Amino acid sequence: MEKRTLIAVLLTMVIWVGWFWYFAPEQDQKKQVITQEQAQESAGVKDSAEKKTDLPVKSSALLSAVSKNLKEESLVLKTGKFNFELQNRGASIKKANYTDRNIELALNEKMFNSNGTIDFAVHFSEEEFLAGNNLGNELWDFQKIDEHSVKFFTEISYEGSPLRIEKLYKFTDKGYDFTVEYKFINRGKKPFRFKGDGAIFSPSDTLGPKLDYNNRNNHMMGIYSIADDFETVMKGGGFFSKPGEIKKEAGSVDYTGIMSRYFLLIMMPQQFTPRGMVFDNRDHHGYRTGMTVDMGEIAPGAELVKSFRIYLGEKDKDMLGGVDQKIVDASDVSTLIEPIRYFVIWSLMWINKLFNNLGWSLVVFSILTKIVFMPLTKKSTDSMKKMQELAPEVKKLQVKYKDKPDVLQKETMKLYKDNKVNPMGGCLPLLLQMPFFFALYSALINSIDLWNAP
Repeated sequence: MEKRTLIAVLLTMVIWVGWFWYFAPEQDQKKQVITQEQAQESAGVKDSAEKKTDLPVKSSALLSAVSKNLKEESLVLKTGKFNFELQNRGASIKKANYTDRNIELALNEKMFNSNGTIDFAVHFSEEEFLAGNNLGNELWDFQKIDEHSVKFFTEISYEGSPLRIEKLYKFTDKGYDFTVEYKFINRGKKPFRFKGDGAIFSPSDTLGPKLDYNNRNNHMMGIYSIADDFETVMKGGGFFSKPGEIKKEAGSVDYTGIMSRYFLLIMMPQQFTPRGMVFDNRDHHGYRTGMTVDMGEIAPGAELVKSFRIYLGEKDKDMLGGVDQKIVDASDVSTLIEPIRYFVIWSLMWINKLFNNLGWSLVVFSILTKIVFMPLTKKSTDSMKKMQELAPEVKKLQVKYKDKPDVLQKETMKLYKDNKVNPMGGCLPLLLQMPFFFALYSALINSIDLWNAP
């Protein structure tokens, strides 16, 4: 009995370790530093040389805005799901309140060396992708097109060439998607090309809600899909390599974005295919994940348009599928436990309607679970008890056939068969319960319905 019990325990541990190895984040986020001031304190003088490369100076050699007498302004747009506050500084979303749950998704704090807005930025080199450019800090002109559309525009000089950039937000009245459209207009008299013939478009450095980011369960991560293959990307290097400032992957990009514990921000290119993914891999910085886009040549007076469909909402497959089926995998829920997980959440929420207290609901749920699994538990206990009763007979066979392992195995199995005992009877019922407990853990950790529940 002791040997069989030990095997059951070992098998259970192997499954648990395998589960966390496969599904847990690649990096422990406990050492992340939330603010720039904290980063400076923790790094110390020893890392001063690294900081110089980790915090590059914003590049303005290639890009400079034409000076205008503008004042900082903002405007509010309301949709069926969000209250947005847009600002002309950086032509960005300053606030994004998810009205269904009254949750703010723009952090609006200097966390992770970020300005905390949802900016849908464009950068024209990897250096700018890390350091930022003037477009993110300059004041843009803007025009409210209608109740759900706003156009920002500015004039810049790119290596001496005049260029007008327009950024149009088109929100939907219902749903979790909207459009961000960039338009680049050549104001010069000569054909225009960006340096390297490309640009990097990305949604944001961070995504709310604001949580305790020293808790590893509250980490953020970059997400992307290349050739219909969804991936998450975390800070750090490989097993045998040191982390660089940037992680890259070439290929046909379907989308890039950022994932927080409960929400997703996804940027999908429309009618063009980016050539690769870029991720900010620096410590103490945000999780900006961009796509490298070929820009080509713009003739004098001509324009180049790049449009993106945006998903901003919960990590819910139905919500994601309602926008586009290709982003459903971004919910990041294992298909093996998904049906059980949803059943667990539904059961807990149903019980919580009766008690209006998640703590007591969990107690009741645990009791009901114990009752449901009682037949399996009883079968496992009975099997181990029979094995214990047969232990003396098994020992006799081991002594009798100690030099004949083949015969010993045959006689042992015959003994079990004659007494109607299954050697795996003590382990199998326990293993059958494991997917349920995995689903319960996933529900408690990642379900927004259970977050801050009374």
